[in-house]
Amino acid sequence: MAVLNFRTSAKVESLVGRELITNNIIAIFELVKNSYDAGATKVEIKLVNFLPYQEKGIITNERSYIEVIDNGKGMTFEEINQNWMELGTSYKEKNREVRMRQHELDKVAKRMVNGEKGIGRFGVDKIGAYLIMESVDQKLTDKTIVYFDWGKFDDRSKLIEEVPCEYEQMNVDTNDTSGLKLKIKNLRDCWYGSDIKKLVRSLKKFLSPMPFEQDEFRVYLTQVYDIDGENIENTEEIINDSFDYLNTSITAEIDINGYMTYSIYDNGNIAKKESFFLYPRGSSFGSVSAEIFYLDPNDKRVFSTKMGMRTSDYGNIKIFRDNFRVMPYGEANNDWLEIDKVHAQGIFRSFGTRDLIGHVIISHNPVHKNYVLKEATDRVGLIEDVVEFEDLKSFIWTLINILKDYIFNRIKNEAKETTELLKNETKGLRNEASNIFSSYKEFVKLEDIPETYKARFQELEQETKEFVKKVDVLEKATDVIDKKIKTFSQMTSKEGILYEMLHTIKNKLTVIDSQIRGFELDLEELGLDLSTRELQTAFEDIYKLVEGSLDKVNASKLKKTVTPVNNILRSVINSHTSILREEDITCILNIDNSENININCVEDSLKVVFENLFSNSIKALNERLNKTIEITTQVVEDFIEVYFSDSGIGIPQDKIRFIFSLWSSNTNGTGIGLATSKDIIEDHDGEMLYTEIENGDFSTTFLIRIPIYN
Repeated sequence: MAVLNFRTSAKVESLVGRELITNNIIAIFELVKNSYDAGATKVEIKLVNFLPYQEKGIITNERSYIEVIDNGKGMTFEEINQNWMELGTSYKEKNREVRMRQHELDKVAKRMVNGEKGIGRFGVDKIGAYLIMESVDQKLTDKTIVYFDWGKFDDRSKLIEEVPCEYEQMNVDTNDTSGLKLKIKNLRDCWYGSDIKKLVRSLKKFLSPMPFEQDEFRVYLTQVYDIDGENIENTEEIINDSFDYLNTSITAEIDINGYMTYSIYDNGNIAKKESFFLYPRGSSFGSVSAEIFYLDPNDKRVFSTKMGMRTSDYGNIKIFRDNFRVMPYGEANNDWLEIDKVHAQGIFRSFGTRDLIGHVIISHNPVHKNYVLKEATDRVGLIEDVVEFEDLKSFIWTLINILKDYIFNRIKNEAKETTELLKNETKGLRNEASNIFSSYKEFVKLEDIPETYKARFQELEQETKEFVKKVDVLEKATDVIDKKIKTFSQMTSKEGILYEMLHTIKNKLTVIDSQIRGFELDLEELGLDLSTRELQTAFEDIYKLVEGSLDKVNASKLKKTVTPVNNILRSVINSHTSILREEDITCILNIDNSENININCVEDSLKVVFENLFSNSIKALNERLNKTIEITTQVVEDFIEVYFSDSGIGIPQDKIRFIFSLWSSNTNGTGIGLATSKDIIEDHDGEMLYTEIENGDFSTTFLIRIPIYN
């Protein structure tokens, strides 16, 4: 039987190069990973003839080029010809453990090779159109320079093996060291200052945060440029230090026998330590180590400042194999452990992905027996449809639950201590206030104040100052308690007591519905012409409210969808049309600016925010003659801003700082509404603020900012 053979067009180079690797950052990372695979302990990325760093504007020109230099084992000419020049080579997989010579240290460094697919080398084509590769082998006997013009591979009429790449061989100099030097010229894209920040940030995230692994493999970024004829060279070491300043964590190891040891660290001290058999029959996924950090609001602020991004953008619990990330686990939109799903299901006291960051360490080293935790063939993630992967997830969840119990017990104890402080201070405050006012009464009874009472007057003045200090302590204690309450509120995912209460009300409403229907039948039998329409309408409104509230805490309803912001605003306004008419309130809409603006949101949750603002405004307008509510939108950079104003009674100046606190209200309410609204907006990566606008007709204005979905 006749046969056919596949042929490979030269165009395949660009398909697995600049068209497969989507941006410069990923391309450089692939090259850094290749250096690691080659046993390097150091890799340097040189940005030559880039302008000095600036936040905005292009920093490259026609003279700019990039060098990637490592001190790995390098390659001989034969290895370049037989392995590097072969697409999809299996050379690394066959030679997974590599050894390298160290001039500085008289020892052998072992490294487990990370790459497997043999296409990362073509990432250089994404960066620049021309490559000069210089290699010195491990034995320092062979120096080879190869020249690649990637434009030649765009000729579809040729097979890839028909495209020539010039090379030259030369003697090794005495100053040469083993390794690889890639000089990438004719950059395809203009680079901006922000690209350098992204590169540094990405390399930090890709590198392991473990200090001992940082010692084994270091990455440096060097910028080389001229200023007034003087050559400037600035070098920065890239280190993943993102965990160094977090306060509370759990570290754990599980061996191949299933024996687990964990420690909880709090402010640098070991708060709890324990060891036990988690899997008495052995660990199906082998030996693994992990570290998970809990971030309270202050930790999140510090983290955002340090990393230049929010925890929600950084991601959650990542997987590292031999010092490098296994993508996409732990990315910002990758909840591989379904942490948020559990958080939304109403399980009391739970964490969300924004509360946790950390890492899991696996290895190619046979000693760890992570055999089944192998990368999928599409280079994205691990093979997941195996029991061992589920067991790995179960191990991580064990750690999360242990940390969760510790954190919530700590919060509870701190809240108790603060409550005791509040009680003691209140008691002392009451007694001191009584003494001060008694003294004051005696003082004011005197018509003339003799000289001898001046000293008493000074004492009274000092006591008054102490009184004010006590009030300050009391206010601070109240603030702390408020934060604790809100922390519990956030971590219970809007359920618990509220959820049970709504269920109870719903059950009671079913009984009332039956009684109304029975009442209607009795009227019909008696032939009485009495309408129950208003009663039935009121019942249906209440039932819909309860049913809707239950939906809002139901996990299946908490999925975010892309929604036009004006649809949400118009829906809420339409639902208030009747009451606005009854209360003679004018509602002014200026929302044309946001007509085609979409946001990624939980629509019902955002409706709760605007319904609460309407409710507060209607109460505040109750005794006013000119009753007006105005809603205005505007687009500012990547955010949609919604201004919600009313001409009501306003908020006293001394209460503004407390408006988002629980139990703080200017309309005889609980204050829960605004506190919850602020939390909802922040859950959507936005912010909610009390603000003042120039229009003197309005006394109260809230600003809501939410990211625009692109």
